[in-house]
Amino acid sequence: MNNKNEFNSFSLINYIWQRRKMFFIICGAAAVLSFVFSTKLFIRPKFTAQTIIYAPRTNATSKILMDNNPNERLDVKAYAMDEETEQMMQLLHSREIKDVLIDRYDLINYYEIDTNSKGWRTKLYEAIDGAVNIKRTRYGAIAIIVKDWDPNQAAKMANDIASELDTIKNRIERDRAVAACRIMEEQVRNAELQRKLVSDSLMKLAQKGVFTFESQSERIMQQLAIALAQGNTAGVQRLQQEIEKLEKWGIVASELRREQMNLSDQIASIKIKLLNARMDMGGSMPVKFVIEKAIAPDKKSYPKKIIIVIIATIGAFITLLMTFLIIDKIKHEIKIDTKPHDTNRQE
Repeated sequence: MNNKNEFNSFSLINYIWQRRKMFFIICGAAAVLSFVFSTKLFIRPKFTAQTIIYAPRTNATSKILMDNNPNERLDVKAYAMDEETEQMMQLLHSREIKDVLIDRYDLINYYEIDTNSKGWRTKLYEAIDGAVNIKRTRYGAIAIIVKDWDPNQAAKMANDIASELDTIKNRIERDRAVAACRIMEEQVRNAELQRKLVSDSLMKLAQKGVFTFESQSERIMQQLAIALAQGNTAGVQRLQQEIEKLEKWGIVASELRREQMNLSDQIASIKIKLLNARMDMGGSMPVKFVIEKAIAPDKKSYPKKIIIVIIATIGAFITLLMTFLIIDKIKHEIKIDTKPHDTNRQE
């Protein structure tokens, strides 16, 4: 048998066992070195703090405070569905919150960002994204996870992100309420001006003796019938003039009164909405349910020494095994190449 066949006849375990001392030395050294280099002397440890919140279905002050509201989405105690949770997560990822953290914790200097270098803003936001992780939990809540070298700062940042969510969302909704108030105030002014014009027109018709078409025409017809029965010619002529006046302006008066009622109903409806908008503009409701506030962790989360040691040891073992196999393969090829030369020399 050639050497190749002889080598293949051994199992891998026997192959490793024959070189067990070298494997033990190299893997042991890798384990010791990886343990040493994973200490805080070489790797700055990080601590993880976590805040867990739920989104409410709504935080509109006017809607929540309405009496006998049948809409379950407006229940102050109702938890959010997927849509509201996704919206809240988008707000938590907003640059505005990141800018607040940058100013509050001086993150430019904290992360040692050189503001004179190209793309320093991108590096700064990438550092924040690497430190902050916002994700949904398996139960539909939102977890705000912050990793930092300082356990106290990690907890403060996680809680501050949750707190800033109230500020941002209330500001956005307040701005919308202010804009809505302005629009509705203008609508009320226009409707009241239109109603005044209608009232002025009705007043002019009243001065002409035209009030309500239906009741007035009914009364005139009754008086006309009496005048005809009594043979009161002057009364009949006077009533006929009233009828002609009513025929000319009565329908107009009815339409104006109908428009006046519609404008009054419209103004009342807008004023209710305006009241709700002003309530939203002036009130601030919490936009979240805080399930768990972050506290300063007392145990580091990074690096995981045992994981580093295991990976380093396995990596050293595989690397050493591949190295032995490659060296044996090269030796075997060299030996095969030298055999014909030896035969020629013997001849």
